[in-house]
Amino acid sequence: MKVSGSTALVTGGGRRVGRAIALALAESGANVAVHFNRSEGDAAETVEVARSMGVSADSFQADLADAGSAVRLVDTVRSSLGHLNILVNSASMFSPGSFEDTSLDEWDRYMAVNFRAPFLLAQAMYRAMPDGEQGKVINLNDWRTARAKRFAYGVSKAALSGLTRSLAVSMAPNVQVSELALGAILPPADMVVERLGPVETKLGPAARMGTLNEVSAAVLSLIGNDFITGETLHIDGGRHIR
Repeated sequence: MKVSGSTALVTGGGRRVGRAIALALAESGANVAVHFNRSEGDAAETVEVARSMGVSADSFQADLADAGSAVRLVDTVRSSLGHLNILVNSASMFSPGSFEDTSLDEWDRYMAVNFRAPFLLAQAMYRAMPDGEQGKVINLNDWRTARAKRFAYGVSKAALSGLTRSLAVSMAPNVQVSELALGAILPPADMVVERLGPVETKLGPAARMGTLNEVSAAVLSLIGNDFITGETLHIDGGRHIR
């Protein structure tokens, strides 16, 4: 499948890893739909850069915790950009919360954003695709899902892995579905970079953080390979093997 001429929706595409993926797709010739929830300014900047690369791009607001908003997002993107055949589920909730402290509301929101929304978006895209059209779904996951201090987050990401494999079977043969299990790529938004210095040598065999370019290159590689599906590709410097 060629990236050029395709149309991609990147959730959370206005900031951080999502932004890097959106711009890598645009640079490769894909029209890009940049989803945001609250980061409207960041999404607008990403769209402006993407358009400077000669592709069509626009930003789209949706609260992915709301099922109706997630489904309508696909329809809105198709109405604006013509079609949709690449979905990158990058948007994610990520904040502290232990097993003991997780409320039902927090549990439901984590599952809605990190697990249910990728399902609804993939389903809506698949239903709208013409028969025989090629497509890709790439879910961004975590190298570690069993987390005591981010309990609901970890469970929702473990569920996403199961969803990835089930979608790979259900959307075959024309749509391939895989996931990237990311290690340390960027520091959390609320963490100063200096605090990461002393622990960099403990980040796995690579002994360093990953780069945005390495994540984007993996996305483009999966899009360009129609024989890989249901796969979990670790972008974590080998951290998962220790």
